[in-house]
Amino acid sequence: MTQRNARRFDADHDLERDPAVLDRYLRDESSYSGRADGLVRVRTVDDVAAVLRAAHAAGVPITFSARRTSLTGAAVPEGGWVVALDETSSPDRVQVDVERHEATAPAHVVSADLEVAAERAGFFFGPDPTSRKECSVGGAVACNASGARSYGHGPWGDWVVGLTVVLATGDVLRLRRGEHPPVGGVFEVPLADGVLRVPCPPARRDDLKNALGYAVGRPPDLIDLFVGSEGTLGYIHDVTVRLLPRQPIFAALVFWPTEAAGLDFVARLQAKGADGLDPMSVEWFDRRSLALAGHRYPRFGLPPDAAAALFVEQRHRPADEDAVVGAWYEALIEAGVPDDERWLRMPRTRADLDAFRDFRHAVPESVNDLARQRGLRKLGTDLAYPAGWLHRMVALYHAAVADVPGALGAEAAAAFEAEHGQPLPATLDAAMFGHIGDNHLHLNLLPRDALEAAAGKLLYAHLAHHCAAQGGAISGEHGIGKSKRALLAEVLPAEQRAAMRAVKQAFDPQGILGRGNVIDFE
Repeated sequence: MTQRNARRFDADHDLERDPAVLDRYLRDESSYSGRADGLVRVRTVDDVAAVLRAAHAAGVPITFSARRTSLTGAAVPEGGWVVALDETSSPDRVQVDVERHEATAPAHVVSADLEVAAERAGFFFGPDPTSRKECSVGGAVACNASGARSYGHGPWGDWVVGLTVVLATGDVLRLRRGEHPPVGGVFEVPLADGVLRVPCPPARRDDLKNALGYAVGRPPDLIDLFVGSEGTLGYIHDVTVRLLPRQPIFAALVFWPTEAAGLDFVARLQAKGADGLDPMSVEWFDRRSLALAGHRYPRFGLPPDAAAALFVEQRHRPADEDAVVGAWYEALIEAGVPDDERWLRMPRTRADLDAFRDFRHAVPESVNDLARQRGLRKLGTDLAYPAGWLHRMVALYHAAVADVPGALGAEAAAAFEAEHGQPLPATLDAAMFGHIGDNHLHLNLLPRDALEAAAGKLLYAHLAHHCAAQGGAISGEHGIGKSKRALLAEVLPAEQRAAMRAVKQAFDPQGILGRGNVIDFE
């Protein structure tokens, strides 16, 4: 299970300290910027172990950096050394075990290449993060990434059956799911110098999509602690995932004449009472999202008067294709979708399905483009509400951006004007899209100037506290990183914070890994 090698790392000779080289590693997609004293490039597990032993001995902070696609600043260093991973990728780097229905990939391979390798071998891999063509496998596990297909198949962590992990001490763990359950509420981890005892934290809620730091599944397993740990407990070197047999996929891109009709249909899907309808993807796009995507990609030919759109996918047996198509067609027409190919689109070929998925990913791309054009960072929520909140969640978001002072209240409005010398903006530009089946919509606030950016930050915090107060999660999939660390401390019960600190203390007593991520460590 564990090993320790004898390779040595010499910081004086092996660290890259050129500021021009370091610069590209000091920021990620979150727009956070950081600082580092040096960078070391690694390829093998022995390389990483040697670096971590040296850092542990010297008390030097370590930040792991792959493709820096994090939206929370998790890959941005706060001093110390950056461990830079190989950034090459290919499906050929993925090993598929046909007999065991598994695939093993190095941490630096991108998620999409694992998906391609599985498909070539006749299998299906469920997680479908929006950044699947850019995010690394190790990063996806470290953030417990999820995406469009999480409604039916869950996040990345639900698929992980094996990990190779290097701890802060340089110990290498080779873990297999099911082999390391807790005993008496404690994980016992054999190391080269003895046994490490790690307290088992509370289980992750399975009735709420969330990525809130250290938690375990049911039954709990040692692997669970590294899923969603965001580089704070160890370095993930390679990942083994389970696969499903490949099956045909039904999909539909549906445009709704009214938002209410679309939401009612989503509620019907959530109730899981519709015969033959068993989607793995239930994705929503509001009118503003459609307008942005339609402007950037006019080839999609979106109905100009559509109030919203829904993208759904369902895997099925080949023999059931006609029944599945018929069930969806009848249900959608009954729900009020016009019987017109402009409004109800079902793919006839694999190319059509790929085009539908491209459209789903074109929406966030269009939102990001607008933010870049305005020169201001977008503020995208990652809130997941509990069951029963579908209609109220959407209404809340609409009302919040249509009346910012009303949403924040008179006291907040007065404080804002006193600080900025101007009143709160009456409204904010926003686009809403995402995983509506899980009550997990991304409300993207798109400020046009610095004043609106300041108001957006206030509104974001207000909505996050509201969601947490209703039993929801402040992060459904992006993780905590640095950007939500303070917010997590505000909304997480004291006993959960204490349990998380105990896990961190056990694995990384000096707090050198992923400093600034997830939880304050003292």
